[in-house]
Amino acid sequence: SSGINAEYGGVGMRIYHYTVIRVRFPDGIYLQGTFSAHDTVESVFKFVESALRHPLPFSLIVPGSTALKRDGSLLKNAGLVPTGVLNLSPAESAEFTLLSDEMVCKLSEM
Repeated sequence: SSGINAEYGGVGMRIYHYTVIRVRFPDGIYLQGTFSAHDTVESVFKFVESALRHPLPFSLIVPGSTALKRDGSLLKNAGLVPTGVLNLSPAESAEFTLLSDEMVCKLSEM
């Protein structure tokens, strides 16, 4: 118990096992996923890529901050636990939805 307190910075801190990440697309649509607090930033990039209509280079931006580095950093160390909102910024502009047809179909069912 004292080892856990030392690792997480002291008594009274909440320990989260999961986090909800919402990614805002340029057209205002949000893609939401649940991740382990010990997942990496790279796993969020892969999640977003799996939802895209076509592969394209993009950045994930923390509002009011800089782009996330696509690396093995833990989500908790990136400040994305217990929740996080990111803005997707495509390297090139697109006049159509970036989401795959499958994801758009799920949206229309809601």
